[in-house]
Amino acid sequence: MLRFIPYIVATMLTMAVPALAGPTVEDVARALDHANGRAEISKQAAILEGMPAGDAKAATQLARAHYLLGESEKDKKKRLPDLDKAIAASYRALASEPGNAYALYWKSMAQLQKADVVGGLKALKLVKEALRGLEAVAVKDPLYDNAGAYRSRGRVLMEAPSWAFLGDKKEGVRLLEKAKATAPDCLLNRLYLAEAYRDTGRKAEAKAEAEFILAAPVRARVNIDDVEMKDSARKLLADMH
Repeated sequence: MLRFIPYIVATMLTMAVPALAGPTVEDVARALDHANGRAEISKQAAILEGMPAGDAKAATQLARAHYLLGESEKDKKKRLPDLDKAIAASYRALASEPGNAYALYWKSMAQLQKADVVGGLKALKLVKEALRGLEAVAVKDPLYDNAGAYRSRGRVLMEAPSWAFLGDKKEGVRLLEKAKATAPDCLLNRLYLAEAYRDTGRKAEAKAEAEFILAAPVRARVNIDDVEMKDSARKLLADMH
């Protein structure tokens, strides 16, 4: 009888200790918030690839991860594979959950990046679709990505040529002001607004926004981004003198 005791104990221990669960979608989303560099983003993308294909939340974060990879690629021509993967993942998320504003956001952002790469009439179609998507996101969740829907639409309208029937500096400034009002602590909102003010001759307001950026503390979680914003604000002030 005694010889069976080790087996019984081992069986009980196996039953008592469940297998360790892998990262959840929420875990990966937090990791992407803090990801610094392509290697870290790629690691999270690989985890998401292993999650069920019909999981709308996982597909949304996968779209986000591939968008971030595409955006971080220095060589424009090499961005397309990740941007296409971001768009495809967004469509999967939207197929499972048609009202998913976050999947729509990352699809729209990837389309804007892709438009910048491909150019021409194809780019115009992508930008128009992306702007419609961002407008819908702004209605559903204006706070998402620090007012990203307002910020990105405003930026596009400021930069797009008027002949493309997209450029509208007055509306661009209004949207960037809305982005600032919605997420005033986001330095990127302030920087884009400062540039918009400068480009529309409102130099005093541009200077005020740039000085706000320079005076703002560098946040630990996004210290690299904040330092870049400060460098851009310094350059903007120097260019106006």
